[in-house]
This record gives sequence, structure tokens and C-alpha cells, in this order.
Amino acid sequence: MIACGYESQRYLPMRVQQLHSTYAIVSEPMPGYSFWYRKALVWETDHPYLYMRTTDDHRILIGGKDIPYTDPEKRDKLISLKTRQLERSFSKLLPDIPFKTDFSWAGTFAYTKDGLPYIGSVRQLPHTYFALGFGGNGITFSILAAQIIRDVIQGKKNEGIDIFAFDR
Repeated sequence: MIACGYESQRYLPMRVQQLHSTYAIVSEPMPGYSFWYRKALVWETDHPYLYMRTTDDHRILIGGKDIPYTDPEKRDKLISLKTRQLERSFSKLLPDIPFKTDFSWAGTFAYTKDGLPYIGSVRQLPHTYFALGFGGNGITFSILAAQIIRDVIQGKKNEGIDIFAFDR
């Protein structure tokens, strides 16, 4: 059983993930400022995407503006540029809310071609099972992967095996 996230790629004979850099900023605290409806998550599905939410300590977290991964040094050199881009995007969408960045950072994550995890085995390693959820979906799909792999090992039919197969 291999379920070690991005490091799993080295055990596979084919590429299933593409690395991307993502950026995020968080505002200074805004206590007493009531502007966000029921702490909703805002997700703009444009490319590159943008998301926004509030935090328990009355901040606004904004993230996205992803780019294809290059290397950590190049990724981090773009933090100030991406910070300005995220601030501008926020101001366009919500111009009446004052936003002052307190922290900014970057990270790396992986995508699959269709956003779905890979669950099951590959022809070259028939007795090895993979549970690979990427792009923030690892936790979401881990229970499903455990159920599918359990059923396969026990010889039971599971409809999910074809949906998440490596040869889809």
C-alpha cells in the first residue's frame, strides 16, 4: 500500500501528477468588522482560480493565482508580485472592504489531469495498491480509497475502482 502523497510518483511507471505553486495572503485582524456572510468560502473558478475566506481571528485569507511549478527559489521570488495580484483581485471583487496584508506565503501542490485521485494498482505492480489524492483532496478521498482497496483485496466488486483507475 502506497499512500505517501507527492512522493508516491517515484513508485509509478507513468506521470500522474503535475506540480504547481500556489500563493496566499492574510489580512491584518479586523475585529468588529462584520462583512462576511456566514463565514462563506468564496471560490472563483477562473484560471488561475482565486479563493477567499475569513479566519477565526477576524482576518481575510486569499489564495490562488497558481502557476506551473518550477523550483522553490523561483516560486518564492514571486511572492511579492503574487501578493499584489491577490490584493488587486480582492479589491476588484470587494472594493468597499479595507484589506491590508499582514502575511504572505507560497506552497507547492499537485494536480491530476482531471482533478480526481488515483486509487488502485498499475499493471507493472499488480500487488501494490495506491491511494493518491492530490490538489487538496487527499483527506477527502482517503476514506473512499480505503474502502475501494479493501473491497479489491477481499475480492468484492466496488464501482469506484473504474472511476479512479490509472488507465481511465
